[in-house]
Amino acid sequence: MNQTRRNTLKNLSLAAGSFLLSPFLRQVELQAAGNLIAMPNRFVFIVKSSGIIPDGITPDAFKGKDSSSSLFSQDLTNVALPSSMHALEPFKDQLSIVQGLSGKMCRGGHSSWFGMMGVYMTGGEFDAGAVIRATADAELAKLNPAPFNHLGLAIRGKALSSDYGGTMYPGISAVGPGQELPFQGSPDIAYEQLFGSAVSASSGAEKRFKLQGNLLDFMVDDIRKVTKAIPSSEHGKMDAYLNAFEELQVRHSKLSSMKEQIAANAPGYSDKFTSTVEEVRQEAQFDLATAALIAGLTNVVTIRLDNVDMTYKKLGIDEHNHGIGHNEGTKSQTEYREIIQRHHSELLATMAGKLRAVPEGDGDMLDNTMIIFLSDSSDNHHGTGMEWPYLIVGGGGGKLKLPGRYLRYPKYGEKGCRTIGDWWTTLLNAFGNPIKYYGNEDLVLKQNGCSHAGPLEELLV
Repeated sequence: MNQTRRNTLKNLSLAAGSFLLSPFLRQVELQAAGNLIAMPNRFVFIVKSSGIIPDGITPDAFKGKDSSSSLFSQDLTNVALPSSMHALEPFKDQLSIVQGLSGKMCRGGHSSWFGMMGVYMTGGEFDAGAVIRATADAELAKLNPAPFNHLGLAIRGKALSSDYGGTMYPGISAVGPGQELPFQGSPDIAYEQLFGSAVSASSGAEKRFKLQGNLLDFMVDDIRKVTKAIPSSEHGKMDAYLNAFEELQVRHSKLSSMKEQIAANAPGYSDKFTSTVEEVRQEAQFDLATAALIAGLTNVVTIRLDNVDMTYKKLGIDEHNHGIGHNEGTKSQTEYREIIQRHHSELLATMAGKLRAVPEGDGDMLDNTMIIFLSDSSDNHHGTGMEWPYLIVGGGGGKLKLPGRYLRYPKYGEKGCRTIGDWWTTLLNAFGNPIKYYGNEDLVLKQNGCSHAGPLEELLV
């Protein structure tokens, strides 16, 4: 490569760096121009195992009130939350609880696998099955691009596995047909991957980051040369290969331009990131997710919070989630669930508090974020799909009539009942995808004339 060629590549690199403004600087620019509509929307999907019992997240003030054939909608800000959700009391103005939505088009049992966010029947008891479409979290990631377009973090792997650490495929999120989203189960490795371009847990990481950049440059150049030399019938495969490396190259370039911003927002590295204690690893993954959102590294995070094999020993629990679901152990299932839910609420509140502390536009980052807490097995340890509760924290950019509300839809099969397909359709419509209906329709409801198959219009602004 001659000097002219080197200069040309250098200039092209600088041009690309100038064009691909870092997310943080782009947000500053938008705010300065008063263009708050173009500010990024952020989503955090927190997936827990063993079901969310609807009664456990229902304020006492609303228990026993039948929604009959109409939507039960109440102000949440003036009632007390369940004691296990006390940590979320300061966020009631941006908290919403949605109940009654069914998901019978999905698999029941220990996990619905991709079904909970893909709205279809897949897999078996021990098999996640085939991926037929991008899940809703991935669809929202496409609408809100960032250097790490969709960040997957996990504490455990598949529902019934003892997977622990490293890259994992928990069977809950997919970027497209046949393309499962990889999750990073090791907080220390995730730390390196997210913040290694600016700060590091080890002295050699920044050097490795620079070498990686050189390698990507060479790889892309070599792939282009090979493409010219092979038969045209093979170009499709090579183009896909090239696109994958170019995506990494663009991400690497973005991270390089964001070094100061990343360093300013990276969480302080500590033994929290190498701990083998499950609850501590949860805290570390939440820290990483929050910091990545603030730094502009990503706008969409999916966290696999636990699985049925996990035991919350630090909380004083002597039984894994599977045993709790089968009423085993020294305490009742309700007592165990309240202890765990209190811990989960504290994790949510800590994340929400950090986002609320960051000014953005006329408010703060939490105003433009939706933290969605949901289960991969709907309403119970062996999920029935009859009801799929959601707990949401954040303003969602003001695009949904959710913050500060308690909503309960009519029971499955009753007039006015709605499904999780309607729920995900609503979110996609609100944030830029005008899809008529997302996922598979419930054929039983359709046959009985109870299916609406469309957005929840009452939630749209």
